[in-house]
Formats: sequence, structure tokens, C-alpha cells
Amino acid sequence: MPGTLRTVLLKPLIVLLTIAIFVVDAFTPLDSAIAVMYVTVVLATVHAWPRRVLAVTAMCMLLTVTAHLLTNALGIAASSVSRCLVSLAGIGISGYLAHAGQRATARLLQREESLRMSHAQLAHVTRVTTLGELAASIAHEVNQPLAAMSANGEAALRWLRRDPPDIGEVRDSLERILADTTRASEVIRRIRSLARKSDPQYAPVDLADVARDCAALLHRELAAHGARLELRLADAVPPVPGDRVQLQQVLINLLMNGMQAMEPHGGALRLVVERAAPDIVRISVADEGPGIPEDQAGRLFEPFFSTKQDGMGMGLPICRSIVETHGGRIAAVQGGAGATIEITLPAVQETRA
Repeated sequence: MPGTLRTVLLKPLIVLLTIAIFVVDAFTPLDSAIAVMYVTVVLATVHAWPRRVLAVTAMCMLLTVTAHLLTNALGIAASSVSRCLVSLAGIGISGYLAHAGQRATARLLQREESLRMSHAQLAHVTRVTTLGELAASIAHEVNQPLAAMSANGEAALRWLRRDPPDIGEVRDSLERILADTTRASEVIRRIRSLARKSDPQYAPVDLADVARDCAALLHRELAAHGARLELRLADAVPPVPGDRVQLQQVLINLLMNGMQAMEPHGGALRLVVERAAPDIVRISVADEGPGIPEDQAGRLFEPFFSTKQDGMGMGLPICRSIVETHGGRIAAVQGGAGATIEITLPAVQETRA
């Protein structure tokens, strides 16, 4: 039953229970502390009217005293003062504890929301910082199609000036311009997706497609550092539920870490996307650098811990937070040359007819 419907049904039940307790307590000769049952009303109020717990507690205590006076005034029973006091104590203590618990829960929820927002902003800052580091590569990637468009436009004009004009060559030049326009638009799209600040948008994500985007965005940066990227994308890898931009941020961070670890000599970076199990997708990024010292492997994902002299120590912790938010795990794999970071993510559940 949805929470809203439960709350709607709970409110009239609380009212009826309150009336029933008062009637039994005030107009029946039962020799017991019936008013203690108001504790149930107080506890139920936490879910129905969380901001009125103290008010309902005070009302229940007032009804307890009223019932005590009525039973004595009407001669229904010799209501014991001690039973009344026990009931009042039970109601008051329950109301106080329920109110304190409700406030503590509200504070925890507020703190969780604040942390979710210190995290979203930090992840955004990290993405923008990464784009700053890639500024030269981005400029080059945009310049290439622009230069090609200019050259093809001049060629098209020359073919048009011929006598007679060579329409076939003009058409070919225009088609190349359109292709370069699409290429430049793709570069800008990738940059905008990383730079935008927005809440995560969860949807099925093709990790092989994300890996290709990352490879295209880092192409020149890798070449400038003497690194070559080997993409190993298995067939029939199911999509994972998640935010495409955040997952792209994780892969870019791991690839840049691997690239920087192999400086100044460069080497091969391997990015593998494969199906590890029917419902698990595995990503691994391996480099040919010096590897991770054994005494540092356990601290690799701690905030502000970095193996680089000028590192901030926030890239990998953010990666871990993003991966865990997506229901996955990230770890450094020991053994072999270089360093290998492995990520496992749950796949989108396949619907069966």
C-alpha cells in the first residue's frame, strides 16, 4: 500500500481510537489504566501528523484527566489517582520520545540531502576541472573539423567557378562539410554534457557507447602523452541503469589517471567493457605504469589521499561514490604490471514475456 494512502487511512483510525479509549476510560467501571492506550495514539501520530505530536500528547493527557474526573463525578467507579498518574506519565514520556525521534529523523534527512547536494557540487567541480585540463585537446578537436569545413568550402567555390562548374565535386565538398559539422557538434555535445550542472538523470546506459565517447574526447590528450588506448568492447553487453554523465566522468578520471601514471614514457591503456555475469557488467582500466604500492592500495579511495605529488585526492573518492550510488563496486586489482581498476555494475533487468 502506498505511503500516502496509508497516511490517509491512519488519520480517521487515530480519531476513532482516541474516542474509543476516552469512552471506555470515562464511562465503564473497568479497574485498570485504560488511558495508557493513548500511547498508541501518540505513536501513530508520528506517521499521520508528525508536526503535531506534542499537541496530540497534551490532548491525550487532558482527556485522561477529564475521564478521571468524570468517573468520580458520575459515580461510575472509584478512579484511582495512582492509575491516572501512571497513565499521564506513560503518555507524556511516549510523546516526548516520539517528538525527539521525529526531530532526529528530520535532521538526518536534512543532513543526507545536504550531503547529496556537497557531493553533486563537488562532482561538478571535478568535471569542470577535468575539462580545464583538456582545454588544449578540446580546442584541437573542435579546430580540426572547422579547418576541414573551411578547406572544403573553398574547394566548392573553386569547382563552382570552373567553366562549366563541376557540380559533382561541389556536391562532394558540401557532403564533407556536413560530415565535419556533425563531427564538431559531437565534440561540443560531449563537452556540454560534462560541463552541465544538473541532478542525475537515471536511464539505461550503454557503457560501450560511453567508452567510445571518452576515447574520442581524450584522443589528442592521450597522443600528447605518448599513450595509446585499446578499447575492448564485448558484444551483447547489457545496459546499466544510471546517469550517463556521471559514468562518463568516472571513465575519464580513470583513463587520465592511467595516462598520467605512465608519464613520461607513455604506454598502452586498456579499457575493457564486458559482461561478467548475466546481471553484472564489468569495466576495467589497466595501465603500464609503476603500479600501486601495496601499502597504499587500501587507501586509494580515501578522500584527500593521492599517489601524485600535486594530486587533490578527490578524483577516486568521487568515482567510488558515483559507482556505489549506482549500486556497483570499484576496487584496485593487485597483481601484474601497472595498475588495474575494476568496476562492476548491475545490468538493467531483462523483461521476460
